Amino acid sequence: MTSPPARPLPPLRELPPPPQLPWEAASLVPPGEIIAESKAAIRRRLLRMLWAPGLVLLGLWYLLLVLYVAGASPAFWFFSLLAVLGDPSFLDVAIVSLGFTPAGLGTAFLLVPAALTLLSLLPALLAPSLVAGLQPRRFLSERGFQREVATRVTALLMLPPILVVLLLPLTVLLDLTQPWSGLGAGPLSSWCLGLAALQLAWVLVRRLVPAARLLGIAEPGALATTARLERDLGKRAAAAAQVRAQDRRHLPPTPALGRAATPRGALRALGLIARSSLTWVVPAALGTGWLIFGITDLVTVLSGLASMDLTQMTSPLHWQQLAVAAPLTGLVLLGLALSPALSVLLAATQRDQVRDQRTYEEWAHRARVNPWEARVVGLTGWFAAGWMLLGAVLAALVLQLLQVATALSWVWIVMIVLVLAPLQGLAAAAAMRAGLRDVLYGPAGDFMRRESPYALVAPDLGTRAERAEDPAVRAALRKRLQAGGGDHSLEIFDLDIAGERLWVDDSDPGASDTAVREADLARGALPDFGGEGSAFTGGGQAPAEIEASQHGIPESLGGLQDRRR
Repeated sequence: MTSPPARPLPPLRELPPPPQLPWEAASLVPPGEIIAESKAAIRRRLLRMLWAPGLVLLGLWYLLLVLYVAGASPAFWFFSLLAVLGDPSFLDVAIVSLGFTPAGLGTAFLLVPAALTLLSLLPALLAPSLVAGLQPRRFLSERGFQREVATRVTALLMLPPILVVLLLPLTVLLDLTQPWSGLGAGPLSSWCLGLAALQLAWVLVRRLVPAARLLGIAEPGALATTARLERDLGKRAAAAAQVRAQDRRHLPPTPALGRAATPRGALRALGLIARSSLTWVVPAALGTGWLIFGITDLVTVLSGLASMDLTQMTSPLHWQQLAVAAPLTGLVLLGLALSPALSVLLAATQRDQVRDQRTYEEWAHRARVNPWEARVVGLTGWFAAGWMLLGAVLAALVLQLLQVATALSWVWIVMIVLVLAPLQGLAAAAAMRAGLRDVLYGPAGDFMRRESPYALVAPDLGTRAERAEDPAVRAALRKRLQAGGGDHSLEIFDLDIAGERLWVDDSDPGASDTAVREADLARGALPDFGGEGSAFTGGGQAPAEIEASQHGIPESLGGLQDRRR
């Protein structure tokens, strides 16, 4: 027989909509609930950690440079290297024929990767400002909070290589002077490898900038271990509450569609599916693209062996094909964004079969007690795959009607139907398993506050010590202690004597008014905490009475002078 705490909780049904919590002002968070001393402290710690991501970025830039040089024609470079085994002088001929020079390549390999690595590290100086405003209690789990910190730092470090790789085809289309004379099969195959290298580098860099080391806090794995094995029951309960909070966004929602049919909900669904596609669809698409374009480049080079110039190449993509693909891609994206809303409508018959509306961490448990959620997730995957198939079929019909279809376009259509469309369905289903509540309700932090010793990463201005001297912060903390119930007289006394005493009691005018702080900060001025009768202005005396008392004039004469004025 199990003990009462070990018994499963009874199922909950017919739950009302969760109340939306107000947004707390980050400028009033007390210093004891802030992780880092200041943004400068985070910056110093990050600079000490940058050597490892710098090595990854250096290797990435070298790899991208190799792909750029080889991308002029990978097959031609391969045959040229084979010819070099018999005649070393043929290497210089191949380099010149592809638009390079031996001296230029040597200088590029010596200087360009190192210079671009330094350029990639410069945005790291902005990382503290990007993570300082994060509020850990608004994240559903400690792992999610630390992942968000690492992702933001990684995004800044990876921004230069991502921009270079994504904008390179545009420079070719604009006919800028460079060895790539067009988007032939060889450059496109190298471009696919470059995108795959970006994904691999992203994963490595994010592992090398963990939030636990950057902020000096416990890792999620250590907290989970404490929550399971700590002998002190109080510490175990605190660690368990910090590891993950109870999600208040129960399913099915009320009203039925929630926010899924709104523009914000549709965009959030599209973003979640796109993020999941980076794991499920993009690697397969890049591998397929490298293989298809690589074979096309090899066939092109082999067919031109009898000619005197193998550097002239034509792009396998035509502008008519791009003109057809652009609107169809938009149609597919619109369908993906609205797939959760359509799934919610079709799953209405499953609402009565829900046995428990609570949110469980394990998907198998959720699917067992909430058939409605499992139905919505499954239908979203089928809709996503169907939209992908519809786009491929429409592309095939339009290209055939316009008579611009080529063998390469047919290969891509077949690959989309057989490989990419099923993977897109799996990606959409995986995204909704983790993010369906985000689509229907919004962020988890709007409805719950996770128990955590920290409420903010770093102060927006100054340091924690300077924030401790902020009158508005101390007044807000004093008000919260008084509203929290219990005997906090000693804490309030310590707060009052910690610096300049602000208020005698809450009856003083302005003692409870701290909302003006953000507006005053925006204007660069502090509010007048001594106004309207506080002890700082003479306890409600008129200006003439204060002046009279300072000069030893009787109060009655001071009032008389004021009336004469």
